[in-house]
Amino acid sequence: MKVTLHLLASGEEEEEVMIRYREMNGQIEEIVRIAEGSDERIPCSRGEMKCRIAVGEVLYAESVDRATFLYTKDGVYRTAYSLQSLEAAYMERGFFRCAKSMVICIYRIAALKSETGGRIDATMENGEHVIISRKYARELRRELKGED
Repeated sequence: MKVTLHLLASGEEEEEVMIRYREMNGQIEEIVRIAEGSDERIPCSRGEMKCRIAVGEVLYAESVDRATFLYTKDGVYRTAYSLQSLEAAYMERGFFRCAKSMVICIYRIAALKSETGGRIDATMENGEHVIISRKYARELRRELKGED
């Protein structure tokens, strides 16, 4: 995707974002939401601090001992949402079940590598590796190809 930036001189026209696309998809929809300033936020906590994380910042979510954690480039946050509810609510934002205890955002994957046994090693934008189990690997391949 090509990105062109143009700095406006003070007093010039209003700031503007123009998006040119061939087909509307989840990534373009997310860019539109961000440009419009309407990125949804997920309530969570980090230690004693309560906060809200933008959906677009989430790399993946993991369930450990009945607790759900959100992973971003900046850290790990605990949320009251279940993996099932995150997947259902944000499927159109790229959330994809990749293992029994994990949901990833396919738009935040930096690289994919096939592994033995039909699994896929996904390198996320922060460099962490997430293994997509063979149960979900075929569905991920279909999703990435744009098949229904």
